[in-house]
Amino acid sequence: MRDLGAVDIDRLLEAVENIPERFWAAEDAKKDNDFACFHHTRHILFRFVPSDLEPWDHHDKPMWQVWKRLLLPVMEQAIRPYGFTAPEYAKAMFARLGAGSHINRHRDGLGTNLRTHKIHVPLVTNPLAMLEAGGRIVHLERGRAYEVNNIAPHAAQNDGTEDRIHFIFEVYEGAQDRTPAVAAE
Repeated sequence: MRDLGAVDIDRLLEAVENIPERFWAAEDAKKDNDFACFHHTRHILFRFVPSDLEPWDHHDKPMWQVWKRLLLPVMEQAIRPYGFTAPEYAKAMFARLGAGSHINRHRDGLGTNLRTHKIHVPLVTNPLAMLEAGGRIVHLERGRAYEVNNIAPHAAQNDGTEDRIHFIFEVYEGAQDRTPAVAAE
């Protein structure tokens, strides 16, 4: 895990706090990442890689056009430490872990994760919302960006009384070699 520093989330947070419950439910019902380990997590997807093989195979969800004016400034601030010349964003989503809930220990698949950096930006959190990664259990602070090695085993626990909401995205240097990382079958 790597702390990338503070990011200005004020405008984004204001919009997130106004998302109706019915919208969370509707977006979560059609998510591409419906994996068992996320049983207590609702998602709103903005960008996704259906095959999960190569990050440049991503597609925009309808909500990307609505939200990108608020998401891109946060993304750009978060990735400054990388010094990318042509950053591209393969995945982008809100992940809402319910109060008193957890995300099972898991490893994300290879594919895009071999070429991207997975960034978490906590928007709504509490001191009892913890992430376990790399053998450490830590609280990710609101308004900071963190790179998480999602190929290594990781899990989350929210023992607080309010839901925890992270903005999560994957970024890679767009000016890289696009030779497939995973052999086609």
